[in-house]
Amino acid sequence: MEKETIRQIQRKIVQLLHKNNNKPLYVTSVDNCSEVARLAGCWIFEKLPLAKIYILKGKNILKTKRCHDILAVDYSENITLIDPTVWQFFKNKKSIFIKTTNSLANSLFEANKLYGGKWEISEILSKDDCKKSEFKRIIALNIKELK
Repeated sequence: MEKETIRQIQRKIVQLLHKNNNKPLYVTSVDNCSEVARLAGCWIFEKLPLAKIYILKGKNILKTKRCHDILAVDYSENITLIDPTVWQFFKNKKSIFIKTTNSLANSLFEANKLYGGKWEISEILSKDDCKKSEFKRIIALNIKELK
């Protein structure tokens, strides 16, 4: 996956998380990882229709007992790990890009190395799963409920 594609997806995520609020990303990204990951996956399909996109789920992230979803994008013989809501755990992170690997097993290993906890492939995202309006609605509600 090209860096420019990742930057474009990140810009969309940042705009969405800042929509109608001035809260920092490390606040607005909390409890939105599931919907933001799926929405980012939909945007990736628009750019890379032949990609295979996996949702990786981690449990007990950084020993917080919280779960977290990230993306593993299989495209052009590489797997790119992306964390669309990276700021909830690393508030000063500049990019959603995590790492490029050569297998799903290595992707799970790298996720574990960075976040700790227990990681697994929770689902394979399909274009039919792309309910972008619904994801955006849930994200907006979650942000609105923040104090």
